Amino acid sequence: MKAGLLAALLAWPLAAFATTAWHAGAVEPTSTRAAAFDSTLQKVVGPESLETSTAAYDADLERLRALLPAGDIAREVRFRSVYCGSTKWKDPKQGLAYSDEALKRARDARDAVSEARSMLCRATYIMLISGSQRGLPEVEKVIALLGDGQDQQLLAEALELRGDILSLLGEQAKAMLDFQRARAAYRGAGIDKEVEPLMLSIAVAYRRMGDWPQAQRHFTAAAKRMQDKGDWESVATNLIQLGFLHGESGAPDKALAVFREAERVAIDHDDAFSVNAARLGIAESQVALGQPDTAMATLQMARSGFAAAHDNASEDMLLMLTGQALARQGRHQEALLRYREALPLVQQDGNERYLAMLFKAQAASKEALGQAQAALADYKSYNDLQMKLQGKMRLEQSRMLEYEYEIRRRDFENRQLRAEAEVKQQEVAALEAVRRWQWLAIALGLLLVALLASMAWRQWRRSRRLRDLTLLDPLTGAANRPGIEREASRALNAAQQSGTPLSLLMLDLDHFKAINDRYGHAAGDKVLRATTAAWQAQLRGRDPLGRVGGEEFVVVCPDTSLEQALVVANRLREAANLLRFDDIDPALRVSVSIGAAQSRKAEESCDALLDRADAALYRAKQQGRDRVES
Repeated sequence: MKAGLLAALLAWPLAAFATTAWHAGAVEPTSTRAAAFDSTLQKVVGPESLETSTAAYDADLERLRALLPAGDIAREVRFRSVYCGSTKWKDPKQGLAYSDEALKRARDARDAVSEARSMLCRATYIMLISGSQRGLPEVEKVIALLGDGQDQQLLAEALELRGDILSLLGEQAKAMLDFQRARAAYRGAGIDKEVEPLMLSIAVAYRRMGDWPQAQRHFTAAAKRMQDKGDWESVATNLIQLGFLHGESGAPDKALAVFREAERVAIDHDDAFSVNAARLGIAESQVALGQPDTAMATLQMARSGFAAAHDNASEDMLLMLTGQALARQGRHQEALLRYREALPLVQQDGNERYLAMLFKAQAASKEALGQAQAALADYKSYNDLQMKLQGKMRLEQSRMLEYEYEIRRRDFENRQLRAEAEVKQQEVAALEAVRRWQWLAIALGLLLVALLASMAWRQWRRSRRLRDLTLLDPLTGAANRPGIEREASRALNAAQQSGTPLSLLMLDLDHFKAINDRYGHAAGDKVLRATTAAWQAQLRGRDPLGRVGGEEFVVVCPDTSLEQALVVANRLREAANLLRFDDIDPALRVSVSIGAAQSRKAEESCDALLDRADAALYRAKQQGRDRVES
């Protein structure tokens, strides 16, 4: 929802607001006006509103205002609860004040639905002013208020908004559960087709979870549906999200092209909000591609656009991207000033992904300025956040599998129950003369089949869990040798079939035997576990890590060239260097030698690729250790 309405409107006396426009001259009969008002209100709050463009929705709100019967308190309460969502509110603080008044009037009138709708408006303005997580308690109050099923569509919209907030804060599994509940509520409201904003929210959650193939499938399918309907605002939003996906998956050139297309669509259809959002993405891609001068120009255009719209919600990203562009220009002192301004805004919003990005950028500039201790502290904060985020992402992916299974199980059971009910109705009509014991026998037979099927399913799941456990290293939790060799073979076959690059990294902790000899095997085990956790925090979710020997590891990097793999390898080497073991020995440091190899176009076996990576590792060892060779 975008904030905005004429400031003068807020200054009108509240009683005059309800009556002035219709006392100036002759008016149509109250009953006719009331009927027209109710019809328009249903259009504004009903299923039709879900597919209406912003301009058309605002036009309906203005028509509703013109139709409000003078002195009709009940209808004025309902009107205010929807008018607070008009994009004419240019200042979020004014929108919040109007929402507060709408909420007070709804409570005085004991109109629970209008109260809930006003609270949703209020939550949106709170988020624009104070950050996303500040609006979460308000949305939860709305969901609790609508728990008795008074308005299923409004409940679905509240669940969808809460899911969006949770997704932004990194709680993807909880967000997905809200999105599925929202789908059920929309169906409860009689809306049988998919609601496009909700489907986009689901795709964004997959993107933030790191499940990029699933997210891209959703975005691609949604783009065609939106273009066919001519919903260009949604097309621009979808393209912006697709651009973020390409950027996060390491393809800034693709991201830049998609953001450019989003900007073009938004300009062509006068969608200022999407124009500004697309320009933020363009600037981020330009920074990633080493184009700081053009990024600075793009950021200035975006800043001007947001200022014209009185939209401060993206100030944290504007500051952070400006800092990154300045750093690319070598202006690190100025970059640090921007990062310091951005830090409280990012912390207020509660987005740990952005906070990690900020600490990393800040550390790089401090290091460039020779502020070693300060840079190390920021790198540690970044590393801690990355490990927390990676752990959370793996947990979210695991929970998502559980939730998806639960949702499918429920859908299957519901379909099965409906099918069984239909069969029973037919049987009752055709077999009224059949004796009761026959029905009992049939029921017992079905129960036995269901019991056997349930036992078979549980046994299958148990055997699958046991099989997966046999492929894990019990000390580090990474894959063991058979597990990582299986992953490498799968990835190599996929790369050879698709023609995409694949790289392997072979890692060996330097002088690890000396650690065991000096501090004992328990300390050595602790070093292995800590190093594995640090590496996993640096890797993408689809880059499996496996332990193939005492202190030897392998990383499989799909869709990764040798040049990209060397960047990953140096990141892993630096992560190992940053580890501290004060409880063992404050002087204990860990280094790692790494060999990298890329699969060749000609058919090559997995063993041959591993051998080439191992040979590169041997060269790293021979040339002094704590280095990467290919």
